[in-house]
Amino acid sequence: MKHLMKLRQLIKNDRGLSLAEVLVTVGLTGLLALGCTQLALASFTSANYTQSIAVKSLNSGNANRLVTGDMENASGFLVSGKSTQTLASGICTSASASSLLSGTVTPLFAIVYSGGSEIGYEVRTENGSGSLWRVSCPTGTDASGPELMIRNSLPSGDNLVWDSAIQCANFPIGGSLTTANCNVDTWLTSSSLNPGIVFTIPASVSGKGVPVAAQSIVAARNSG
Repeated sequence: MKHLMKLRQLIKNDRGLSLAEVLVTVGLTGLLALGCTQLALASFTSANYTQSIAVKSLNSGNANRLVTGDMENASGFLVSGKSTQTLASGICTSASASSLLSGTVTPLFAIVYSGGSEIGYEVRTENGSGSLWRVSCPTGTDASGPELMIRNSLPSGDNLVWDSAIQCANFPIGGSLTTANCNVDTWLTSSSLNPGIVFTIPASVSGKGVPVAAQSIVAARNSG
């Protein structure tokens, strides 16, 4: 009987939560949710930034490694002129007469080795956006070897920025590196007169992909 009276008293005093208590609880829950959301957004932003830096470093490092490695043991190189009518004699490129005329493929320069194989660098343009490609010519100008896209989201091949992208470099002993316009559409074979190049890949086009700044690559031939 005593226990029953205590139970009735508990039931009678069980008034539940007041409106004020409910509002306080909802407010606290909202603040906690807002804090968790801000932490999540900060984490996502940090991850995107880290990914962007990694992509930029990978692109720049890969381009530098390829160009300097290709030029190191070259017996000569050729810088393409901006003619939209004909290809330079013997240049390694995937361009055909029609793709050259339409501007879908723009040869930049080629590197030749003593055995006759070549490496070519070119800009391919699609929907107004350019991409930098490396093509392989195992025998002369036959671009049947492996090819690799180095950078995308670049200016199109007909953009004037590519006109001065390749400069012939001189490395005087005890002096500073100097550059000058290369003789185009002709093979430059003298290691003393043409020891290397400075190849400037322009900055990526704004609003397309991960933004990458312009990159200048100094590539020298092995004169040993």
